Amino acid sequence: MSYREHCLERLHALAGREIQEFPAECLPADCHPAAVLIPLWPTATGNVEVVLTRRTETLPTHRGQVSFPGGRHQAQDDSLERTALREAGEELGIPDSAITVMGRLDDAWSFQGHHVVPYVGWLESRPAMQPDPGEVAEVIIADVEMLRQPGTTRRHRHERDGHVHYGHAFEWDGGYVWGLTADILLELLLWFDERPSNRGDLRLARMQEQLSASREE
Repeated sequence: MSYREHCLERLHALAGREIQEFPAECLPADCHPAAVLIPLWPTATGNVEVVLTRRTETLPTHRGQVSFPGGRHQAQDDSLERTALREAGEELGIPDSAITVMGRLDDAWSFQGHHVVPYVGWLESRPAMQPDPGEVAEVIIADVEMLRQPGTTRRHRHERDGHVHYGHAFEWDGGYVWGLTADILLELLLWFDERPSNRGDLRLARMQEQLSASREE
């Protein structure tokens, strides 16, 4: 079985996966629902690629960071899945018709106050992308099997509001991703490797810790 076939098998199994959702009572009243899409497609050599974007320095949040296409839920979106698909179209020009949503990963939380739901999308081949220059400074394509190699993992140190945070990161020739995006990517790789994941529980604990600290300030 090629790695592409293995990944597809695991993606089809996403529908039966138990999802870690944040309890509604744990979410602050002013949180913003959001969604991201993880676009995947096969290569001619039997592997799988994933696309990320480097955000421009002119955006109001997460300037210059590497992320999956995504954003806030809007009134015209009938679901968070629709939000993820819409954002992929707006940021990268990928049409809905090219994407099969295979399932979703655990709930996530960003320091900007977004309750994020990650969706996993499958495309039959690499799309002809047309990035929005107002949002996307760079399109980054990575080989998923390469990201699984131990030499790509890093421990990232980040300081925010006087507090130091540590988290997972990936570094490879041509890319570096950290923060929430790296954590979501790690969850996906654990699923592909058929290894247990506690990412949802850790995100919930971090969210509660952040909210508690904010109330004390």
